[in-house]
Amino acid sequence: MGVTDTEDGWKELASDELLVLRRCFIRHAGQPMKEEELLWLTRGALSGAETKLALHGLRDRGWLEAVTKSWGERMLYIPVYRLPDLYDMLLEQSQSTMKVMDTDQPLTVHEAMTGLEAELLHVLSRIAVQGVPLTAKGTIHKRSLQKLNELTPFHPEDLTGLGLQYAHAELYPVQTVVMMDLLLSLGLLVKEAVSFRIQEAGLAAWVRLSAWQMRKHILVTLMERYGKAEASMQHFRYMLCVASAHAGPEGWIHIGPLLQWMTQTGLITQGSLSKEDRKSSNPLEFAAIHASPVRIEGNTASDFNFNGQYIDMVKGWLTALTAFGMGDWGLTASGELCFRWNVSVLDMLRSDDEKDAVQEPGTFYVQPDFEILVPPDVAYNVRWKLECFCERVTGDRMVVYRITRDSVTEAIELGMEAKAIPALLDKLSRTGVPDHVRVAVEQWVGDVGRTAFATVTLLRCGTREDADTAARHPGLAGLLERIGERDFIIPASSAAKIRRTLATIGLSPRRELEGVDEPVHRYPLVAETEGICPDSSNSPFDVDDTETTVGETLTGSTQEWPMFSQEGRAGLVYTGRTLHFYEREHTLPDPSDYFPEKSAVPASWTKEWRSYHASTARQLMEQAIRWQAAVGLRIGEKEVKWIPEAVAPGEPWSVTGWYATGMDGETLPRTTLQAGEWSDMRLLVPFT
Repeated sequence: MGVTDTEDGWKELASDELLVLRRCFIRHAGQPMKEEELLWLTRGALSGAETKLALHGLRDRGWLEAVTKSWGERMLYIPVYRLPDLYDMLLEQSQSTMKVMDTDQPLTVHEAMTGLEAELLHVLSRIAVQGVPLTAKGTIHKRSLQKLNELTPFHPEDLTGLGLQYAHAELYPVQTVVMMDLLLSLGLLVKEAVSFRIQEAGLAAWVRLSAWQMRKHILVTLMERYGKAEASMQHFRYMLCVASAHAGPEGWIHIGPLLQWMTQTGLITQGSLSKEDRKSSNPLEFAAIHASPVRIEGNTASDFNFNGQYIDMVKGWLTALTAFGMGDWGLTASGELCFRWNVSVLDMLRSDDEKDAVQEPGTFYVQPDFEILVPPDVAYNVRWKLECFCERVTGDRMVVYRITRDSVTEAIELGMEAKAIPALLDKLSRTGVPDHVRVAVEQWVGDVGRTAFATVTLLRCGTREDADTAARHPGLAGLLERIGERDFIIPASSAAKIRRTLATIGLSPRRELEGVDEPVHRYPLVAETEGICPDSSNSPFDVDDTETTVGETLTGSTQEWPMFSQEGRAGLVYTGRTLHFYEREHTLPDPSDYFPEKSAVPASWTKEWRSYHASTARQLMEQAIRWQAAVGLRIGEKEVKWIPEAVAPGEPWSVTGWYATGMDGETLPRTTLQAGEWSDMRLLVPFT
């Protein structure tokens, strides 16, 4: 049976499905959970069979997904794209109101970094030019590491609070690791045996995205790659996103009330509370005792009612969001921590559709001093070209480049067509190119390539006599260009034919080439290549290709473009997430498998309310235990649902279990019934 994966809202779920989903969600967020553990979560509220059927329905509707380990153990998890809707569900169902607004505005504000997308593009450009070679031990060469340290847009103090773990921590600074890991996890870099290499197909798609689209993929990667793989912190990360819809006029979210509401709803585990607070196991009781506002004074959490490690993780996450340019964090006069988003975070998390799909190339300003001012609306495939033939002066909302003789020469040496440089400047300069700048650029591009080094195949003979013999052979006529006593230039395409002919006259060449040079280094996406862009007949540097839309780039080609925020892509950071290692289940079990040998069970047990002899009643109860099903009992004038756990022998025999409420948040204590305490009974199963 296949998975339907519909997009129904949570209000479309059956009551049992909603109860199971809510309990799974509160306990585990989007973290993996064992199937057996879910039966324990609903114990006393639903029977095991009801829970299994609810899980079946949730998987069929796409609210749960499953993977299977190699030894057959099944793990279930809630897909992260479903999480925002589930927090909305909690807000709607909750009896307490989440108040994240306050009249106390921040006095100290740490503003978000700007221009991360442009910074990453610049890093990729420098990697394309300089390379990132690896040592024999697989670590980055010291000199290359120093250059990367200078390029990274991050600062160590903004990332240490994430508590990231990675190999060679004694060599790699955290800010450089995060930069490289982000590029790897987005599919823009790949680690090979001797170096890191740019993924040209991924880069070609990436530079055609808008800044909004890039930031969306960065946010998704940030949320699940650099946040702790632990339910309480995952709840906080996503609740902070959902709280953006409840923020005040200035957009500030006060963290204290948010954490207090999360405690009331059970999203924060007891392990996150201070030792004193853990004495109360009831989250509602805890909230009633500690109703004072949350405060952070300096770096301590003395008045916070949560353990210091949890607060450090919260503050570390807010600091990282600011470093990634997602928002600002601040402190009020009373020391309360708060945060403000500067991106439409819920739209980014919920939408699979690409916003601003048509990416216009934009225009820039060419200054008389050879500087180029690039406003924020200039497309990133245009910026990639500027990165190739210009030197970057500053990077911010307005990026400044400078065009020089050396930068033009380097671009052409790296494979860019000389004519493309003045053509691009003429087409996209908003106010035109100053005459003296145009003349200089045309002179620079004209000076490059008037002479050139050529890579040719040289045939070298052992003696002059051997060379004369080869030159006289009629089968080699027109294929050898003699340049010395013993040397010839030959066409590489004819090397195989020349080898065979020489072998017939006893002059067979050695297989290995002598003095092989390193391959020529090329800048990605500047030469005509196949399989990199949808329209491979045109150079990616053609000025006209700036009109291509993102939609055409990503879907208008027969080539399948990579997903940027893809789970499990190899990076440098240990994420603690393992789901991608296991095989995803695309089929559902047959619900009838939950009730083996049902044909051997008397039909009257499931169809009718009846009074049975004590021995038959015991058999019915034992069958319910085998199926993990519930039993309907008539006690007096009431009909109740009983979930049996175990039958105890004796005269009379007894059964322990629960009176099932079928309601979330209400589970009655385990109790024992004696045979004869009920009149009629029926086995409660989804078939009759």
